[in-house]
Amino acid sequence: MSEQPLIIGVRHHSPACARLVKAQIEKIRPAWVLIEGPADFNARLDELFLPHQLPVAIYSYSQHQDDGAAGYGAWTPFAECSPEWQALLAARAAGATTRFIDLPVWAQNEERDDAVHGDNPQRLLKACGIENTDTLWDHLFEDETQRTDLQPALETYFRQLRGDDISGENACPREAFMARWLGWAMRQNAGPVVVVCGGWHAPALAALWPHCVPEEQEPSCFPPVATGAITGCYLTPYSEKRLDVLAGYLSGMPAPVWQRWCWQSGLEQAGKQLLKTIFSQLRQRRLPASTADMAAVHLRAQALAQLRGHILPLRSDWLDALAGSLIKEALNAPLPWSYRGVIHPDTDPILLTFIDTLAGDGFGELAAGTPQPPLPQDVMRELRRTGITLPDDLTLNRFEPTGLVQSQILHRLSILKIPGFHRQQGSVSALSGDGEEYWTLRQTLEQHAALIEAARYGATLAEAARKQLEAEMLAAVGIRALAASLNQAALAGLATFSHRLLEQLAQLIARESHFAEMGAALEVLYALWRLDGTSGMQNAPVLQTTLCAALDRTLWLCESSSIPDDTQFHLHLHSWQTLCHILRDISHGTDLPGVSLESALSLLKRRINTYDAAPLDRGAALGALIRLEHSAIDANAALALLTQLPPQSLGETLHGMLALARHQLACQPLFVAGLSECLTQLSEEAFIHALPDLRAAMAWLPPRERGALARQVLDYYHMTSLPTHTLQTPLSLPAERVAGNQRQEQLARDSLQYWGIS
Repeated sequence: MSEQPLIIGVRHHSPACARLVKAQIEKIRPAWVLIEGPADFNARLDELFLPHQLPVAIYSYSQHQDDGAAGYGAWTPFAECSPEWQALLAARAAGATTRFIDLPVWAQNEERDDAVHGDNPQRLLKACGIENTDTLWDHLFEDETQRTDLQPALETYFRQLRGDDISGENACPREAFMARWLGWAMRQNAGPVVVVCGGWHAPALAALWPHCVPEEQEPSCFPPVATGAITGCYLTPYSEKRLDVLAGYLSGMPAPVWQRWCWQSGLEQAGKQLLKTIFSQLRQRRLPASTADMAAVHLRAQALAQLRGHILPLRSDWLDALAGSLIKEALNAPLPWSYRGVIHPDTDPILLTFIDTLAGDGFGELAAGTPQPPLPQDVMRELRRTGITLPDDLTLNRFEPTGLVQSQILHRLSILKIPGFHRQQGSVSALSGDGEEYWTLRQTLEQHAALIEAARYGATLAEAARKQLEAEMLAAVGIRALAASLNQAALAGLATFSHRLLEQLAQLIARESHFAEMGAALEVLYALWRLDGTSGMQNAPVLQTTLCAALDRTLWLCESSSIPDDTQFHLHLHSWQTLCHILRDISHGTDLPGVSLESALSLLKRRINTYDAAPLDRGAALGALIRLEHSAIDANAALALLTQLPPQSLGETLHGMLALARHQLACQPLFVAGLSECLTQLSEEAFIHALPDLRAAMAWLPPRERGALARQVLDYYHMTSLPTHTLQTPLSLPAERVAGNQRQEQLARDSLQYWGIS
């Protein structure tokens, strides 16, 4: 075969490349047009030619149904200025056979894509004196005066960019698959073959295809789908903003609106449209934009274009001119078109207006009759069944049958992050509050696309929400995130999860390394397991498995935890209180399989006698055993522990005791008398040192119990004439201030004593 294919390496969504592809196909009128795109969509190519409103995208996905994994989805978007879209239209007009030739998304690895690799791009930027690859691309290829030399220039550019990395050993599976398609089409001898692919792949395809093994049929044999996986692809609406390379779409072009103007009207008209549109937006936002400013921008853009060797101003010329003419103060952040990624928070509002305007707000729309996955249809059925209409401001009550069903549907949509469903008011926990929820429901442009994309999780709303939650739980870091997901499950009425998740819950919980994090999570999980009959979470296997693993981890962390810092002090105590509450229920007959009360009690006794343990933990362990009515632990044991401790640990230990068993201790005259004796034996300096922690410990007593304690103290010292409020009224000064004043008082007494003054 002497004939060679025409391989056109392009940059996706480039107007210059789109013009080149369209012109070449119209000129050559090939028999085959092969396009980089998901080959598993070939049987449904006709769907692309329905009267859609662009941009649209092929959404491809792979989802494992039996393991709770998040699955994978990817988009192949088409805008009017996309070379692939113009190739489709031109191929159909020329009567060519069209095929997508890339691997399906589920068969791709995270290997090299159209992204730039190696040092070649940086060397090229340095040689040209240009700051980023987007500006360099515009300079080299988007100038309309370069159309006649565009194809050889693109070939040279991509060949230099790729370098020598095009051998069979280094080619990725995608390139090997595309080369097989090209080899097969060439061996049909039906006429010219045109290939439209990302420029990074073009040199590799040219080198690989002659060496492909001849095939009798189209190379539609993909790598096998993983066992239990479901794959698919559907057309979905797409937005202009998602096409923007500055928004993170690495295969995109910057400023999609600008690219659309360039495609439709050319550079000169695009510049006029840009100036008119941006100044209109600035004025709407009450930002400075006078007629004189507009004239200055126009003059500066022309000057910059001439300086940079452009016949007409390019995108960067216009943006630099706008910034230079309208920004009067020093910038606190780089120009947002000079880099990719998240916009710097200190970017000037005027610059943000430029970026937002050129990113666009257009949204595609699918033609009527376009095949859709089952999830969007199921969602519509569920909304109709439960009487939910869009748009609406809906107030419901979860404690009523109709309100509960509506709430669960809306929470499932929230789990899937479907736009347009926002809960404005309502309790965070499934079991707290009065059940009232207030939702704002809107039918947004993004809603349909989001439902199609969420279809990879399942065919029904309940299944998809469950799979999404499972994915979040498997990726959770720490018990708090896991408990939050299970609370979401309760709100959404999802109580059944996969066996894989149940098997891995213990491993997920075992990653938690902070005892202070366990309390809040255990509180939520235990309440749902014991009480949530409404949502079906009561005694649910997923909660029982989680609870057993979480309790086991809590007990382990309880014995191995270090001294809590100030930021975690109260969370640490909360974990002790929640643990004690659950153990108390178990001691009173609650059956929680896998949790040994005897082992837990033994651990608490060990913790009391661990001399290097945190004083707070020793006191809390003792308080827990008193509250659990352990026969060997009482007020005498509490006093014995307090008398063993150094003065600096006294207050913190008492804090732990009262936080867990305040009623049992503060109401016992024996303990109050013993504590009073213990304090009177302290030196003045030791008492001052212990005072802040002692005050914090007494703060656990409510006013009435504090008054009862004060009465006991007065009775013990036979000071019945002193009113109770003398000891009950809290000090208005902070503990540190009181301790400082007492130190000064002691110094004064010492000085008087030194000079013999009594």
